[in-house]
Amino acid sequence: MQIQEYRFHCRFTSPARLPGYPGSTLRGALGWALKKTCCVLRNKECQDCLLRDQCAYGWLFATEAYTGSKGQRVNARPHPLVIRPEPAAKMELQAGDPLRFSMLLFGRGNDYLPHLVHAVRHMGRSGIGQGRGQGMGRFAVQQVTAGGETCFSSSDDILKRPSVLRELSLDPAGTARAGAIRCTLLTPLRLKRGNRLQLDLPFAELIRACLRRVSALEAAYGSGEPELDYAGLIEEAEKIRITNSEVRWQELFRWSNRQRKTISLAGLAGTCVYAGGLTPFLPLLTYCQEVHIGKQTIFGLGRMAILPEKEPETGPEEKKTIR
Repeated sequence: MQIQEYRFHCRFTSPARLPGYPGSTLRGALGWALKKTCCVLRNKECQDCLLRDQCAYGWLFATEAYTGSKGQRVNARPHPLVIRPEPAAKMELQAGDPLRFSMLLFGRGNDYLPHLVHAVRHMGRSGIGQGRGQGMGRFAVQQVTAGGETCFSSSDDILKRPSVLRELSLDPAGTARAGAIRCTLLTPLRLKRGNRLQLDLPFAELIRACLRRVSALEAAYGSGEPELDYAGLIEEAEKIRITNSEVRWQELFRWSNRQRKTISLAGLAGTCVYAGGLTPFLPLLTYCQEVHIGKQTIFGLGRMAILPEKEPETGPEEKKTIR
C-alpha cells in the first residue's frame, strides 16, 4: 500500500484557543473546509451524489456504507486519512505562535493533496478552535513537507507532489528477531470487543486489532486482503505473556457540532512489555505503528510505537500497575 505523511507548518495570525489534544478540532475544521471548497452539488447528501467517488470530500470523508445508483450495497471502508496533531504545549496561543500537524494519506488519497492544501488554507482564513466567530484561531500555511521534500511553500505559492510515495508492506525481509518488545500507546487506543471498550491490552487483543486494520486498509487501498493465517496468528498470540503493564485509561472528549453534545474519545494509554515468540508478529506490528489502530484513527487515535526490549531473566510472573 502506498502511504505518505505530509507535515503542515503553519503560524497563527490571531490569538487562538485550542484543546490540549486538537485532533478533533482539526478533523472537524478540515472536513468543513474540504466540503466548502470541493462540493459541487451542495443540495445533495454524499450517499446520493453521483460524484462521490470523484470528489475529494466524498473519497476522504464519506466512507460509510451506502446503496449505489443501481441498488447495490457498497460496504464501508476505512478513511484513507489520519490526522496527526502535535499536542499543544499551551491551550492559549498568540499571533506568531506555530501550529504544526501531519496528515497520513493512503493509496488514492494521495491524489487529493492539492485539495487538502487548499482546504487547510481555507481553514486558516476562517479560524479554528474556540472564538473563531470573533476572529480567533486564524493561521497561515507556510510550508508543507513530505519525506524531506518541500511540497508547498508560501514564498512561491507553488504545490509540488512528492517525487516518491512510500510503500508499506508485510514483507518480513530484514525483520530482526525479538523475544520481548515494548508497546507505547502515544494517543488513546479505543478497542471494542463484544460492543464494549477494552480496559486492558492482552497481546492477542492487540494482534486482533492489527489484523483488522491491515485487512481493511489493504483491501481498500492496497493490493487486496493479505493472505494471512488469522486463526493461527491469534492462537500463537495467546501464548505471549505480559511482563510489565503500565496501561491506564485516559479520558478525552470532543464537542460534536453535528450532534450538539460532548462525545468521549477516551481510551488506553501508557506502555506494555510483551515477551515470548514475537518474531512472526513483527511485520504486522511494524506496519500498524505506521497507520494507527482501533477506533477513530482519523482523529489521530491509536498511534503506537514498538521497540525491542531486553528479555526478562525471570519466569513468567506478570507485574501490573493498575490505575
